[in-house]
Amino acid sequence: MLHPAPGRWPEHEPADRLALGVGLAALAAGTSSDARWLPFRDALAGLARRLAEADSGPLPGDLVDTRPLGGPGGLAVVPWEGPGRARVEVHLLESRGGLVPLLADRPAESGPFAEVAALALLIALAVDREEDRLPLALGAEGVIAWFRESDRRAAPRNALTFALAHADERLKQAGRPGLPPG
Repeated sequence: MLHPAPGRWPEHEPADRLALGVGLAALAAGTSSDARWLPFRDALAGLARRLAEADSGPLPGDLVDTRPLGGPGGLAVVPWEGPGRARVEVHLLESRGGLVPLLADRPAESGPFAEVAALALLIALAVDREEDRLPLALGAEGVIAWFRESDRRAAPRNALTFALAHADERLKQAGRPGLPPG
């Protein structure tokens, strides 16, 4: 469920949706244990590739396998049936340095909750709006590039800022409009 701040939507909806999905991926990458980082990176890269390939139409049902992360299997987007067993809440805060993703609530148990939540959110956002698929894919690619080149202890806002700039530049290089304002 997405809850915009008062006065943000519909004007900033596309930018907020992108920043939320990429922001949670940046948070998950930055807080992932060393043992889970490589499987998460591989799952994020595979998801980005598949989202970019499925520019329109229905998404295939086998986008991500969570078993390498210690999860139960594939992720599937299903109709809302009320709160689930685990809840992950992410806020986007504005600062002078850019958007800051903040993990506001998480499950009490340990495990790959942030990684799985990030992958699930990216899939859900891509299902909702086909036009967001390529920007989401390029944003995920930017998160991977940031953490490949920097220490994973860097602030997630730095990864989010880099990933959004990366996606914007790649879209423009491909002759497409850049990211939406906001």
